[in-house]
Amino acid sequence: MVNQSIKRTSLFSIIIAFNAQSLLRFLMPCLVAVIASSCATGSCQREPAHAEVESNLPRWGQVVDPDGDCKFFVAQDTLLIHVPGSAHAHDLAAEIDRVNAPRVLRQVKGDFTIQVRVDGRFAPGEESTQENRVGYNGAGLVVMANPQNVVTLARAVLQHPGEGPVPYANFEIRINGNLQRIGMTGDHPLPKTGPVFLRLQRRGSKITGAVSLNGDHWDELGSRKIPNKWRKKLQAGVVAISTSTEEFNPQFSEFKISK
Repeated sequence: MVNQSIKRTSLFSIIIAFNAQSLLRFLMPCLVAVIASSCATGSCQREPAHAEVESNLPRWGQVVDPDGDCKFFVAQDTLLIHVPGSAHAHDLAAEIDRVNAPRVLRQVKGDFTIQVRVDGRFAPGEESTQENRVGYNGAGLVVMANPQNVVTLARAVLQHPGEGPVPYANFEIRINGNLQRIGMTGDHPLPKTGPVFLRLQRRGSKITGAVSLNGDHWDELGSRKIPNKWRKKLQAGVVAISTSTEEFNPQFSEFKISK
């Protein structure tokens, strides 16, 4: 059943406007029920005020879409974030004054563990929409005090001109708008296909990252120390990052936050 937070008429309009076979396959199990319900109330002919889901998604959190050009779809336990192919990057990199990546966040307090499965097609291509950076797709977990103070762990693909895409786990921290160390493709290579599970665990002033290919056996990626001034209440959730001219549609599932 479609998550009740999706506006019935809004979802129908998005599907008609967004002519992508992969998205239709993703939403087909619930499309018939949505259309039938909308037409039964006589609303299927009206133009919706907003072609997007509600700003708050049960189980996931608050939608944050700074540029207003991304779409969020929920079906059963899966969230899909649609990042359009465009002339500008969608990033979460305060050091280059770009913090417009679409994300969904919940408030967390004290120690916690956040985990998610990430699937999708990661193919940024050779052309980058961010000056002095190469084509990049990244989707995964984020923990933040604010856009200047952020920890990210992403299933990522980097593609240099003239070379093929390189998949890896990208674990980074930004403090006061400064990237402490850029993630490297050699840090933890990943397979090109199949699911990837990501986990961030906060214990006191440390956040530890881990990655898994099956959700059972985990490889730890080390820890990042967060400043004491980061308040006890933070925001945590999922994020989609792209510096590609191609559209990007990462899928998130099996999402959970625990103590």
